[in-house]
Amino acid sequence: MRMPRFSRLRWTLRFDRPAVLPRFPGSALRGLLRHGLRKTACIMQRDGCTGCLLADSCAYTRLFEPSAARRGPARVPYVLAVPVATEERPHPCDLFRFEMTLLEPCLQDFPYLLQAMRLAGRRGLGRRRSRFEVVAVEAQRRLGTEAWETIYRDGQCLALPEPVEASVPPMPDAVELTWLTPFRFKRRGRLVGPEAFGAGILMESLLHRVHGVLGERPPRTALDQVRRLRLDARSEATWQEWSRFSSRQRTRMQIGGVSGRLYCTLPEAFAPWWPLFWLGQWLHVGKLVSMGLGRYRLWPQACQEVPGPGGTLSWPRP
Repeated sequence: MRMPRFSRLRWTLRFDRPAVLPRFPGSALRGLLRHGLRKTACIMQRDGCTGCLLADSCAYTRLFEPSAARRGPARVPYVLAVPVATEERPHPCDLFRFEMTLLEPCLQDFPYLLQAMRLAGRRGLGRRRSRFEVVAVEAQRRLGTEAWETIYRDGQCLALPEPVEASVPPMPDAVELTWLTPFRFKRRGRLVGPEAFGAGILMESLLHRVHGVLGERPPRTALDQVRRLRLDARSEATWQEWSRFSSRQRTRMQIGGVSGRLYCTLPEAFAPWWPLFWLGQWLHVGKLVSMGLGRYRLWPQACQEVPGPGGTLSWPRP
């Protein structure tokens, strides 16, 4: 299966005064980025991109309204990975760090994103509209490691981002999947809830995600194969309700989804799907991935033999 190429960026912002951020600042951050990018890249200053003569060559269209372009993938080519506060009332902070997955072919648009974020700093973020400056941007050299290289610091762009090196590790016997942000996915027009969530639903959504960013539809044969997957899995899924305020629609919207954990053993027959499963940690899955939803982490687990309703099963050790 062809996999998308992407860069991983880590941004560090410094506030001019302690900022009180939302518990999940992904929506607010995306809104600020959108506003700054329109100021930076859109020379027409129209209300929308549909019908614009410059849509195919505009960085704003490519990054925020790709469906308005006449060619190229119709998916938003970036994903925000922002920290989520565990407290209901997060403490004020002076520095804020978040990560971004930027997909090809939009790596060339990094200077637009950088300038957009610098302009966004003048508007401010959080309840107090605390202004900020972009202190540094780092690019990850090897996926899943702490190998980062500074590409922007102190007002100087030192390099452009390049595709991150992705060396897929060997498939473990079992994994624990932990949702860091809610998984929001529709199947047959309905949101998938905790009672219906499982490994098959996750792999189906991953297929839609990967082929979507490549501008393709997932092959019917591949969808049939993942739906027939039979994994020994134990779900500890719950529904986590979140809300956000949409400045474009001027209303508060519910963006809840599946949260919790999934434990599953991985048989040899799963090996062709393991690279997709592993890369999904940085591509995210489901709806609203551009603001950070659908983010998960995989933790390799050792197995133990435990009795089950159909006989002895191999489950991940707690």
